[in-house]
Amino acid sequence: MGRLTGFWGLLSAYWRSERWREAWTLTAIVFVLTTVLSKASVWVALASADFMAALVNIQPASGDSALSASSSLASGHVVLMAAGAYLAIFLARTAGVALRHFVSSTLHRRARGWLVAQFNDAILADERIAFDLMSDRSDGGDRSRMPDAVDQRVDECTGGLYGGVIGLAMGLWGAVTSIYFVFAALLERGEAVPFLDRWGAEANAGLARLIGPEAAAHIDLVPGAYGSGLLSLGLVAVFVPCATLIAWKLGRIIERLTILRQRRDGAWRGEWGVMMNRVAQLAIGRGERAQKRINRALYADLDATWGKQNWLGCGLMMFNSTYGFLSARLLAYLPALPAYMANNMNFRDYIASSELTAELIGDVSWFINVMPAIATLKANAARLTELAQAIERVRERDAFYAETGASAFERGSSAKGPLLEAGDLRLHHRGHDAPAFLHLAHLRLDEGSRVFLNGVNGCGKSSLLKAVAGIWPYGSGRITRRDGARIFFAGQEPDLPDRLSLKALVSYPDAPEDHSDIAIAMALSRVGLGDFVHVLDQPLYQGKNWRNVFSGGQKQRLVLARILIARPDILLLDEATAALDVEATMDFYATLDESLPKAAVLAVLHGGSLPVTPDGASYYQSMLDIRDGSAILRHGIAHEFGASRHAAE
Repeated sequence: MGRLTGFWGLLSAYWRSERWREAWTLTAIVFVLTTVLSKASVWVALASADFMAALVNIQPASGDSALSASSSLASGHVVLMAAGAYLAIFLARTAGVALRHFVSSTLHRRARGWLVAQFNDAILADERIAFDLMSDRSDGGDRSRMPDAVDQRVDECTGGLYGGVIGLAMGLWGAVTSIYFVFAALLERGEAVPFLDRWGAEANAGLARLIGPEAAAHIDLVPGAYGSGLLSLGLVAVFVPCATLIAWKLGRIIERLTILRQRRDGAWRGEWGVMMNRVAQLAIGRGERAQKRINRALYADLDATWGKQNWLGCGLMMFNSTYGFLSARLLAYLPALPAYMANNMNFRDYIASSELTAELIGDVSWFINVMPAIATLKANAARLTELAQAIERVRERDAFYAETGASAFERGSSAKGPLLEAGDLRLHHRGHDAPAFLHLAHLRLDEGSRVFLNGVNGCGKSSLLKAVAGIWPYGSGRITRRDGARIFFAGQEPDLPDRLSLKALVSYPDAPEDHSDIAIAMALSRVGLGDFVHVLDQPLYQGKNWRNVFSGGQKQRLVLARILIARPDILLLDEATAALDVEATMDFYATLDESLPKAAVLAVLHGGSLPVTPDGASYYQSMLDIRDGSAILRHGIAHEFGASRHAAE
């Protein structure tokens, strides 16, 4: 991911990747086709001139003269042959353009697929990167510490990036080759221009007086037959740079507005995504009016930037249209006009020279025509490099979070010893001056250890579970896990992605093929979801996503099925039975006791009593009591959880 953090590294990454052979083979084909098409542009221009000259030379029949009729028929044959040749060359060039488009589109598709895979793999390299990218998003100012609209960047910006690179490279190479072929054809068909020859002769005389006749004899400034070609080159050298400067200044403004619009569009789209994920809370709180104001304000910012883009786009369109008209319809016919008026050039050569001059202006004007594409390319690259830099930044998690608070956890592993051990653990909120809100001197979880957390709401029970799991960012202390010990975190609301079959949801996060259908069916039956075993391979149930099919209690039963499939060594439960009734809760713990007797369990409970095993004994052996910011482990819990909880409150 490091090579994607800079502009040029991002643009060249695919061609330097493990798929470089594919990249360079397709690129070479595109460049060869572009070279041939550049030569074909000369053939098209000459064929157009032949056709126009044939039209001019048609001799209309006069009277009944057989000679006139024969002449007209011959002229007609010439016109038809010229038209046929023109059409054939044009169609062949069009077929070449289509073939080049297919190859370049294939190159674009594969390059984008590779780039998307890089971001996909980097963001989902472990359980923390996506989480960190979406957390701690403000530095207290107007700028966010983390990139906005990650989905937009991966979608739109990757789609436009390599397409822009390929198009610009293809256009630049086409311009270079066309300039070579077209200018060579111009010089080949050039004729003398009287006033240039006169100026050249006068310059020769002046040079002879300046450096002497003998030295001047080796220098001839009379252009002769190259006169019309030099006039074409002079026109291009003056006209195109002036227009390019105007286009460049407009392009710089368009680039800034494109980046600003992408950011505001990302903010607006992001707000819609957040809103759609909390529609239930929105409906309960009747917050539609407040949400309308937020959405309207965000879109108003987007619309204002879009409006400025429209004005600039209109101006650029008028500029390009005027420039194209002057280039192809007026100025292109001026350089060869003096030679034609002096009878040094026939009409066919005049038209051919003018068509070639128009082609030359068009090729040299490549930068003007692609200025909006360059602006978009730079905007897309800027958005993607920001994302790549952010991914690299959050890989150093302690350093990243240390910018805004205390973050000095020491995480390690051991070959022997307890499944999990924590020492001198202190949890903080964001802010360098924020004091520790929870201190845990020592916690040891061996095989079969079962500990529940007790304390008032807001004391830090869930935060402690997250710290043990490795997803609480601020704090310090040591957390050690035995080598190979698998950990499973079960919260109140399980993660149920769309587009997954029921088997994949039970196997989650493993791949569904990692487990047999029989094992999945047994787990579902054991947790009371056996009615669904006949649709294991279905991503929808009666037309609904599974997260909309299951009730809250059924979702927590599904989590229990996941636990049975995963068979973790360390199980973290954060009110994982909150949606279950008393009987279902007892069955939940009876299943754990029977299926995972050696798993270490650390839990935040829901309700007023401790769960018990089928023989009537308390499922939990110890209590981690949190009072006044300190967590103290108490063994041999025999009193009721509710009494202890009420006393704490």
